[in-house]
Amino acid sequence: MVELRRVGDIDVLLSYREHAVAVILGGGAKLYQCRNGRALSRTLRSGDVIITPAGEPKRWQHVEDAVAIVLRISPAYVDKVAAEQCGSYMQGVEIRDNFGTRDGYIETMAARLLKCLEPESVRGGMYVESLTNQLSLHLLKHYASHGIALDKFPTKLSQSKLRRAVQYIEENLDRELALSDIAAALAISPGHFSHAFRQTVGLPPHQYVVQRRIERAKSLLRESDVPIGEVANRIGCSSAGNFSALFQRATGMTPRNYRNG
Repeated sequence: MVELRRVGDIDVLLSYREHAVAVILGGGAKLYQCRNGRALSRTLRSGDVIITPAGEPKRWQHVEDAVAIVLRISPAYVDKVAAEQCGSYMQGVEIRDNFGTRDGYIETMAARLLKCLEPESVRGGMYVESLTNQLSLHLLKHYASHGIALDKFPTKLSQSKLRRAVQYIEENLDRELALSDIAAALAISPGHFSHAFRQTVGLPPHQYVVQRRIERAKSLLRESDVPIGEVANRIGCSSAGNFSALFQRATGMTPRNYRNG
């Protein structure tokens, strides 16, 4: 889950069932936290990152106004990503508490996820799923109590798996596609699929899906009189407005101008 949060003066005890990664976007944040008997106080600025693992409640005291994006990832999901890396079942991977670190990678992930919160965002669930997977890998590599090796995945998909992936995508362009759905069709993990697909095709899965949707839309606009709203439905866009934004971003033209051009 991704949320944009504006925080004023607070004094609260919060329980955490999920790992939380917060990135300060603006304002000053004079924060006090107490967890597991350990108290820390720090003034955080834009770009600072707070990592709070699931588990014991944490007391927060905060003075001044600040805006932060908060990313929440379930421990079960992180365990699953760790298991994909190690090739065996893992449970209870421990993520370390971190109060006010600088991490350019997490800042970049947060900025990309923030774009997904925009009302007219054309980024789909597969994009969010892919970013969540990448962020989980980063947490495992840099913030787990015991580092997880990140070089377990095969570099490329076999030709048969690639054909099955492409066929599945083509047959399901008219609905919201999930990374996990495509991976399940190949009987491999989402993380394995995402990494190997990118190595094989040269694009991450979500970008490839967008390209295929745009190509199908072009074909429908050129070769049929299907209404633009129906074209949007046939390529899995939730509305004609989202389709128009997606198409114009990819081609520099509105669907109507492309059809009439």
